[in-house]
Amino acid sequence: MNSSVWVIGGGKGGVGKTFVCSSLGVTMSKLNQSVLLIDFDLSGANLHTTFGLPLSERNLRAFFDGSHKLIDLIQPTNIPRLSYIQGFWDDWSLCAISIEQVRRLVDMAKSLGFDIVMLDLGTGAGSSNMELIKLADEKIFVVDPEPTSIEKMYRYIEAFICHNLRENATAESFLQIQNALKEYRKKDSKGLFSFREYMRTATGFSLNHFESLYEQPIRLILNNSRSHQDEDLGRSIQSVCKKYFDISMSYLGAIDYDNSVWRSTRDKAPVLIEKPFTPIAGQFLNIGKQLQQIENQRKNSAKVFKSVV
Repeated sequence: MNSSVWVIGGGKGGVGKTFVCSSLGVTMSKLNQSVLLIDFDLSGANLHTTFGLPLSERNLRAFFDGSHKLIDLIQPTNIPRLSYIQGFWDDWSLCAISIEQVRRLVDMAKSLGFDIVMLDLGTGAGSSNMELIKLADEKIFVVDPEPTSIEKMYRYIEAFICHNLRENATAESFLQIQNALKEYRKKDSKGLFSFREYMRTATGFSLNHFESLYEQPIRLILNNSRSHQDEDLGRSIQSVCKKYFDISMSYLGAIDYDNSVWRSTRDKAPVLIEKPFTPIAGQFLNIGKQLQQIENQRKNSAKVFKSVV
């Protein structure tokens, strides 16, 4: 059985990616899925803290330096069916991971026998993060209602599009794409409803990348919602992505702002374990059921495809 690989990312730090990752991990384990969480924050991993677990010398660095197999780095949590691999914490500098290493990590993760392997990405649109998003079965982006977070989310999506285009473009043609993007930002956007069409007109390239994003759309979770207006922002972002980027985005739902979250973080315990009957527990359960249904459909499609072949 190949594990399904999910990534949790976002353009801005502090929007709650680690909180969403740990909470989704707890939720999916309650839905009878075996889950492995991998902390892929290359500059300051702290997923272990949300579970009250100590620092360990057995962290992801040991996989990338070749001293340990990925399976040897798996550690249990105190939650049934939920395990984790600790991320980088023992170096002040940002660790450089190559595209080849990222691909190897995903290949190994798929072979570990879990139902779901979930990666908590650090902040930024570096090539390792973008490649992980590209290779993932589920691409889940986290945003909060702050204008800075929303703006960085759009830049993050642009970076992801460009990362995908780079692979199939010459250095010269990719430079043309980058210059077209810069010009696009400068223009009055009245009437420019499709980034895709603008890029095609400006560069003459056919951008097939967009078709793949309809088959595997980006999922969006809006965290720290304080009102119905905040909740509606998720649908607005979804609409903008269709209108300007011409890509499909699936809005999974909003997670309420809740004081119990920071209290549980301070107490180093998952809020869904400490406070299992709060509204946010129900919101994560709803999101988890949506993702489980999508996952079941994917597996059934794969079975049908194998039987036909």
